[in-house]
Order: sequence, then C-alpha cells, then structure tokens
Amino acid sequence: MRDPEFRVLAERLIDAGIAPKHVHRTVNEMRDHYQDLVEAGLERGLERVAAQEQAMQQLGRTDDFVREMASHPELKGWASRYPRTAIIVYPLACLAVLPAVPVFAGVANASLIARWGASLVAAGLVTAGMLLILQLSILFG
Repeated sequence: MRDPEFRVLAERLIDAGIAPKHVHRTVNEMRDHYQDLVEAGLERGLERVAAQEQAMQQLGRTDDFVREMASHPELKGWASRYPRTAIIVYPLACLAVLPAVPVFAGVANASLIARWGASLVAAGLVTAGMLLILQLSILFG
C-alpha cells in the first residue's frame, strides 16, 4: 500500500462504521508495518519498487481488511451500533450546545468585542452630542 491508499483505507473504515480512534490507530500501525516490510525487502536486496510491491502483497487486499474489521462490532462507533439512539441524541446535543456557541465565540474574541463596544459607545456619545446641539439651537435659535 502506498501512502495515498492509507488515506483510502481510513475513509473506507470510517464508511464501514469503525470508530475514528480505531481507524487512526489501525492506519498508523498499517503504515508502520508497511514501512517495516519495505525495509526488510530492501535489506534482502530487492529494489525499492519490488520491495514496495512485495510489502503490498504481504499486507493483503484493502477490501478483505475492511470486511474483517467491519465484522467486529466492538470496533464500531456507538452511532453505528445504535443508529436509532444516535438519531435522537445528535440533534439534542446540537440543540444543547447551540446557545453556548456565541459565548465561546465571545470569549475567544473578547478584545475585538471590547473595541467594537467602545466604538459603539463613542459613536452613540457623538450622535447624542450632535442631537443635543441641534435641539439647543432649535430651542434657543
């Protein structure tokens, strides 16, 4: 497996419902194992391309690997194991977190909000001062 195929392997495992923590661990282990097999082939005197092809053959087909991992329910994410519960829990979780998003955004950008607020106060004071001058000029003019 060349590196781009590891990305495809990760996508296929996610699509099969495998939990992301297991996918990342598995892909990293497969990548390390592939590198070890290539290095072993190079030590035996093979050229790099031949060593890579032999390592790919030793690792096996991606389809078989995905099918084998998908057959173990303990590797699947809870949403794949309990899809009806996930249909209820995900929207409720989003609904619960949604009001907190502006608070988190405000905390993250506190200095910007303080400058914006100070600008609004200054603009309000200037406008109020101009209106006061206009009212006084109308009243005493």
